[in-house]
Amino acid sequence: MKTKILLKKVDPRTLRESVFITGFRTIGEVGYLATRHLVLKLGMKRIGYIITPRYKDVAFLDDYGVATPFELFFDEQNKIIVQLNHFLPSQREWSDFTRSTIKWLKEIGVKDSIVIGGLDKRYKTGQDTFRWLKTSSSKNQLDSPLIEKQLLMVGPLALFTAYSEVEDFPTTVILPYAERDITDPAAAAVAIEAINSLYGLHVEVDELYEEAKRIEEDIKKQLEAFQRESGRGKSTDRLYM
Repeated sequence: MKTKILLKKVDPRTLRESVFITGFRTIGEVGYLATRHLVLKLGMKRIGYIITPRYKDVAFLDDYGVATPFELFFDEQNKIIVQLNHFLPSQREWSDFTRSTIKWLKEIGVKDSIVIGGLDKRYKTGQDTFRWLKTSSSKNQLDSPLIEKQLLMVGPLALFTAYSEVEDFPTTVILPYAERDITDPAAAAVAIEAINSLYGLHVEVDELYEEAKRIEEDIKKQLEAFQRESGRGKSTDRLYM
């Protein structure tokens, strides 16, 4: 069995000339936060599912209803398809997962694709909020420096990029600088702002920046509590950083 795309209650012809957007739960969970935000803010309709041989044994309730591991959403007005990956596929499936997705996108006539990831903020040197790159067939341009040469990408995002190049499929990779060890909604907001500029969208990101402030404040409070407890010589077993 290989990766399968199951469409529900949608004519594939309506998906032609759409833009495809996806991301994965990697550094800062930027790709996941950004794609989920797009789905909710645009009120996108779920049109299908991605089924893998080692399908995750997880389901849960999200804002739009029962959520499954890998889902497809469509905004007909803006002609946008979002692949929402609530989880990472099994590592052994990464190659088939990404290549099958790209082949399907080509079959239905998608015109462009965006993949969202993250760059470790610890290695940021300038004032830029993100870096990016594109495959040979992409015509997109963004007002930010390209990713540094010879800097390796890994994981499903790298495979999606590599297969896009091999399959001559236009793909742009957006990589905001992000916190490595915690979720980073502000970095997700940066990615969405870049997408807004590319396609003339107006997806609001205020909630993401507000959530980032809450996370920052929580971390600050935890550090202050840690310092107080350490200063008193008391155990800090109850503090989880």
